[in-house]
Amino acid sequence: MSDRDTALEELAASVRRLIDATVRVDGDAALLRAASRRVDDLAAALRGAAPDPPPPRYPGGETPMGFFPYDFVIGRWNPLAAPIAMRWEDPLAVGEVTFGTAYEGPPGCVHGGAIAAAFDQVLNVANVMSATAGPTARLQMFYRRPTPLHQPLRFEGWVARREERKVHSAGRLLAGDVVTVEAEGLYVILDPLRVVNLLG
Repeated sequence: MSDRDTALEELAASVRRLIDATVRVDGDAALLRAASRRVDDLAAALRGAAPDPPPPRYPGGETPMGFFPYDFVIGRWNPLAAPIAMRWEDPLAVGEVTFGTAYEGPPGCVHGGAIAAAFDQVLNVANVMSATAGPTARLQMFYRRPTPLHQPLRFEGWVARREERKVHSAGRLLAGDVVTVEAEGLYVILDPLRVVNLLG
């Protein structure tokens, strides 16, 4: 990883800390307005170094996190991503994460939408590693129990079966030994050239 790549990762981590502080702060109006001005100044400085069109979004890499560094779920350069640390434990795609307050839905619990987004990426990684990659056609969540914030969580995803161009994948989310959510996804295998054409 280059020095610039490391710096981008550090910047994203810093912005995550800013987001976390923003959703938990209980300061007075003067503190909040002063912070807003400082953040606006920093944003203006960064915008000055943002080309149009933007730099390559998919620089390539040997891992999902390396290939998709700006991804909304696993991107180490995207401060909106938790990010989820992905790895392959054949036949499972495993994602580990601790969601902070910025991902809160019900009090003290992870928002269901954040969980669904995470599952879509985890199941996609399982598909890629099983050589059955394709876009999402359907994704179903089965919320069994509340998923706690501020605790280590483990996503698991796997390919359940393949029917010609249809791939059925499944997964579960564990908080410790407790399954809080299960997921089922349907993915469609497309010719890579067709995918490029769909993207315009």
